[in-house]
Amino acid sequence: MKRRTALRNIGLVTGGLLLMPSCNFSPQRIPIVLNKLKITTDEEILLESIIDTIIPETDTPGGVALKVQNFIWIQMDDCASPEQQASYLSGLRSFNRLVRERYYDDFISLDAEKRLEILTALLEGGDTPEPIHGFLNNTKNTAVWGYKNTEYYLTNLMPYKLIPGAFSYQTLTINPNEKINTNA
Repeated sequence: MKRRTALRNIGLVTGGLLLMPSCNFSPQRIPIVLNKLKITTDEEILLESIIDTIIPETDTPGGVALKVQNFIWIQMDDCASPEQQASYLSGLRSFNRLVRERYYDDFISLDAEKRLEILTALLEGGDTPEPIHGFLNNTKNTAVWGYKNTEYYLTNLMPYKLIPGAFSYQTLTINPNEKINTNA
């Protein structure tokens, strides 16, 4: 064996052994890593279930399939002030406690119909605590915004015409089966 080949193989084995401890092969889920926000896996799963309730999967992909929850986390981490971040996290953390007190079960373990009923009641109800109401409003608005900015939505549901068609003064009747673009 040549000396260079032996040294290269030893270097590769040593590098592999040094990188091995940083690899996580456990089946346990690891939460998303953000710059400012520190969240747990349970909080991430709770937000996913809320997003799945707001934008469920039908014949089109839902919010969770299009990773809208990651958009919300990054939006809160990068664009919100520290006070808004604290308010958002406090609403998220107290949301499941409120659901447990009122409905005697965790939000994640409920079926889709009950989740929708709970979210509707908390968003429309006047007795919802302010941090939870603000959290749900912010989540709903940001989820819809994130969904409308996904590649799937912009290419399949609302295709964007880069160059507008012929300019016309005619009034058009909108066909409900035709894809339209609000920008054109």
